Amino acid sequence: MTQGIEIEFVPDTWRKALDLYMAEHAHGMNGYMLSRMHFERLMRLHAMTDPELALLGISRQEIIPYVMGDTLPA
Repeated sequence: MTQGIEIEFVPDTWRKALDLYMAEHAHGMNGYMLSRMHFERLMRLHAMTDPELALLGISRQEIIPYVMGDTLPA
């Protein structure tokens, strides 16, 4: 039996925001490896609607600091 696969495409603007965040906060660290660790979670949150994010208590602009906060200081 084959399971269904759902594919959603989200705007790539969040990738630019992630690159900027990593440049500002991951001095001397391997930003690629750090962002790769959290990539799936970032994608899932960016695929949510703004009301769904509000239920989590975050806005779309706060997704990256929210996800990376356990790894990098704000």
